[in-house]
Amino acid sequence: MKRSLLFLFLLLLLLGGVAGGLYWSSSQVPDFYQIALQEQSQPEVRQQKAKQFVQHSMQLVNDVRNKEPRWSQEFSEQQVNAWLAEELHQNYNEWVPEGISDPRVKFDKNQVDLGFHLTLKQWSGIISLKFKPWLMDNNQLVLELDHARAGLLPIPIDDAISDLIHEARSEGWYIEWGQANGNDALIVHLDRGKSELPDLTALAVEPGVFRLAGKAEVKKQ
Repeated sequence: MKRSLLFLFLLLLLLGGVAGGLYWSSSQVPDFYQIALQEQSQPEVRQQKAKQFVQHSMQLVNDVRNKEPRWSQEFSEQQVNAWLAEELHQNYNEWVPEGISDPRVKFDKNQVDLGFHLTLKQWSGIISLKFKPWLMDNNQLVLELDHARAGLLPIPIDDAISDLIHEARSEGWYIEWGQANGNDALIVHLDRGKSELPDLTALAVEPGVFRLAGKAEVKKQ
């Protein structure tokens, strides 16, 4: 009897330790996300960087609309994070799914880290994604997923991706959830079946910087 009670006690202790470890792991904050939140703590610095992001974005839009033969633009990590902090929720809150707040990014060699705070009824913590963006033939953008985590714990995201694809398709985008290089990948068809749209010809992610370039659609005679 004593051995059975001792075994039961040890089993409960082990299960409690596992549960505690899982909770601890799921509540951890990735380093890149913590650093991104701490940067640009001064409002005037954030506002300046956010303004630069808007200016670069508007220049890109104007170049595309004016059918410039070649166009390109560069965005820094600081500019993107400043815009996310200053303007996303204030001016475009309808774009943000319920429960998500404080998104931040980190640009590294050929890959992007994305993190955000997620608040649910039974859990609140940081979700982080690491993915590699690259261009496929025929004007297709591939977001090759390396991992998705809640804190330090890996999580499946198939259901969330399915909802995203459904919403994007309802807006006229054609998006697929498939495989690339043995990893899960989101494939976005940028032309959306419209040949008059510009071509995205180059995409590069470097430490702290995101670059893209393209050309205007050339009509066949």
